Amino acid sequence: MTVLKSFILAIAVALMTLIFGVVAIALSPFNPSGNLVHWFARCWSRVLLRMASIPVRINGLENVPMGRPCILASNHASAADIPILFGGLPFQFRVIAKDTLFKIPILGWCMRLAGYISIDRGSPTKAMRSLKRAASRLQAGLPVLVFPEGTRNRSGDLQPFHKGAFLLAIESGVPIVPIAIKGSFDILVSGSMAIRSGVEVSVQIGPPIESSPFGRKERAQLTELVHSAVAGCLATPDHSS
Repeated sequence: MTVLKSFILAIAVALMTLIFGVVAIALSPFNPSGNLVHWFARCWSRVLLRMASIPVRINGLENVPMGRPCILASNHASAADIPILFGGLPFQFRVIAKDTLFKIPILGWCMRLAGYISIDRGSPTKAMRSLKRAASRLQAGLPVLVFPEGTRNRSGDLQPFHKGAFLLAIESGVPIVPIAIKGSFDILVSGSMAIRSGVEVSVQIGPPIESSPFGRKERAQLTELVHSAVAGCLATPDHSS
């Protein structure tokens, strides 16, 4: 994609974010649960993916325990991961995301209205409060999406996982669903504003891992188990869904 086309696409993305965000904010008082705002986020994501000509294939959707709260643990190689998962997962869920995203006008406001959870990793006390808010979402029966690597990286390789989300799983007694996004690193590399269109992306969802056999002292083992599961999903050959 030429620099000009990439610039035009970036402007279009910003415009769609503004339009969908303003409408979602305006209608949010009629749906305090946040479900409507999340629905707008899904529509916004699908529009962005279509604009950038990025097809997304979802494999293993049957592994998500519908009707039961769970933690969705995904790798994170690109900012494009957000619209990929929002547009591809056809159910309500909430997200744990770094607090800086919630400070972005329109986007951050929508995230709060949808009931997403901000986390300040620089403060253990605030991070624990965030996990308690996430536990309340799980108790309400909603899946919670986390990126346990913490942030995306410049290599695209799977990084070590932070243990906070797995402590949340143990405390809440919910399963963890490993998710691998493949191809997103080639769309928008960390530190670059260039958007590459036409990249094919696949999402591989693995079987859920029960957290109930693990105690607080075993959270490191659970963390490594899920890390291995996500790595296995990344290594799984793509197939038609």
